[in-house]
Amino acid sequence: MEGNTGKETFGGSDVTVTQVSEEGQKGKFVALDEGFALELEDLLRASAYVVGKSRSGIVYQVVAGRGSGGPANTLPPLSWAARLKIAQGTARGLMHIHECSPRKYAHGNIKSSKILLDEDLQPYISGFGLSRLVSGASKSTNAAFKKQNSTQVIVSPKYSASSSVIYMAPEARVSGSKFTQKSDVYSYGIVLLEILTARLPDGGPDNEGKCLESLVRKVFRDERPLSEIIDPALLHEVHAKTQVIAMFHIALNCTELDPEVRPRMRMVSESLERIKSQ
Repeated sequence: MEGNTGKETFGGSDVTVTQVSEEGQKGKFVALDEGFALELEDLLRASAYVVGKSRSGIVYQVVAGRGSGGPANTLPPLSWAARLKIAQGTARGLMHIHECSPRKYAHGNIKSSKILLDEDLQPYISGFGLSRLVSGASKSTNAAFKKQNSTQVIVSPKYSASSSVIYMAPEARVSGSKFTQKSDVYSYGIVLLEILTARLPDGGPDNEGKCLESLVRKVFRDERPLSEIIDPALLHEVHAKTQVIAMFHIALNCTELDPEVRPRMRMVSESLERIKSQ
């Protein structure tokens, strides 16, 4: 198989992403990361998920273990500046989806695995065209979000396909409901919380059995230390404390239960851009 393999690290955990060309069946697997080695035996033992498919090929997410067969190399956690750049770029992309047409398009499936990064950490939103193909709409808008040789970004230490529903706004979980721009805003808010905390969005031992949004909201409501929820890798960046708090407030506004209270993506994007001056 022809393809490329890359890794992104959040909170100290590494995830390997492999992109394979549909025409690559006659070729061989190629790892482009110089310091990364993945044997066939390791690949067969790894957990793999199909992230998406397009004319350029199929993108797989391969989660390799840290045991005696898996890769041992890890990358350092992303800096606050890098995370802010990713959050701002994603917000601009989602705002464009919402405002590019009078039809008021909604993405409908915003989550961390739909955010692709290029080598400069510029984010690109994937998966938008899938929902539009069902409705028979044109493919022109989706072209703006295609980026070859992009890498999937996982903003939490582990990934679980079953956690996808936690990104959905409460009103979107009701049977027969339609995705709206305000439900996209909720999903984006969950992604922001992942960027800030490096925690899984769904419940678990690390989240005290609560979903991430509830846990963060409770910490702010009870005026508990920010160190309880922030990614430990960001604690040393004292200069960014005001900016971090500002992003937490934006995320909480995005994840309000009442969709009418949530801001529009233009307001979210503008608020994130203003963080630079704080």
